[in-house]
Amino acid sequence: MRSRSFYPYRPPNMRAAAALCLLLCLVALAVRGCRIACARQQAAPVGEDVTVSVYMHETGEVRTMGLNAYLIGVVGGEMPAAFPLEALKAQAVAARTYTVRRLPAYGGSPCGRGGADICTDSTCCQSYKSDEALAARWGKNAGAYADKLREAVYGTGGEVAVYQGAPIEALYHSAAGGRTEDAQHVFSAAVPYLVGVDSPGEQDAAHYTDMQTFTAKAFVKAVNGEWSKAKLKTSKLKEQVAVLSRYESGQVESVRLGGITATGKQLRKALGLFSANFTIRVEGDEVTVTTKGYGHGVGMSQYGARAMALEGSDYIEILQHYYTGINVAPMAPRP
Repeated sequence: MRSRSFYPYRPPNMRAAAALCLLLCLVALAVRGCRIACARQQAAPVGEDVTVSVYMHETGEVRTMGLNAYLIGVVGGEMPAAFPLEALKAQAVAARTYTVRRLPAYGGSPCGRGGADICTDSTCCQSYKSDEALAARWGKNAGAYADKLREAVYGTGGEVAVYQGAPIEALYHSAAGGRTEDAQHVFSAAVPYLVGVDSPGEQDAAHYTDMQTFTAKAFVKAVNGEWSKAKLKTSKLKEQVAVLSRYESGQVESVRLGGITATGKQLRKALGLFSANFTIRVEGDEVTVTTKGYGHGVGMSQYGARAMALEGSDYIEILQHYYTGINVAPMAPRP
């Protein structure tokens, strides 16, 4: 005789077992979901939730982008992607530190151009290249180099260089010419972590040495146009022009230009020289200026960072060499 129930009969112990099995499955799913959520949270790169407003100086527009995306464009714009990873990491930390100093939420003062936090003009802030511009530059290496830059930015985990707990003014340049310069000799203010240090291994830098040749007439026009009291004459340049003193870095402290004395920094600007570490030679109707290094020479030398990385130094060692007395710490918003 059949049971009147439409469901088969199950003894009580089987029902309990089924309920227990269902409970264990639900618990397992909950634990797995929690693990997945935690893994996703841990995988999110530090700084991904920070945004930066960037004034694109070539177009005049202001773009808002994530900090990490911006830093990838800065590292790619400021340093060759072929450099060792540890050098790129040092550049990433320097660029992040420089940026944080301009974010109000972190106690920084914005660049202000176009009302933005920072701009893409390297003479004011930092260079920046879009993904498309970098891919065009890199050609067949685009994929590998893009991965390398992401590793440099994400691998430094939101770290910044700090001095006595505060983010530093992380200045950097292409090549120092053998020794970096004290900030006070370039920017007229002493900074304890921006002092001159040796920077070996730069000899194969793109602009370790350069020669710029001017006609005597062009040289005289440039100098007299900048300093009317110089009163240079093409026929007397050998007597009127001489380097008078240098800093320990080799950069020119003072140079005689006819009736005036200028700083090496001033003459560099007037002539468009690669650095203020220069010599001047007058021969006939030509003036040859030979420069050593590229940039203002303060802070981290990018080719020096490359040399240190090739010798086995990691990015923290590189940063602590070029920025005296600093530590590397996580970026933190202003309380």
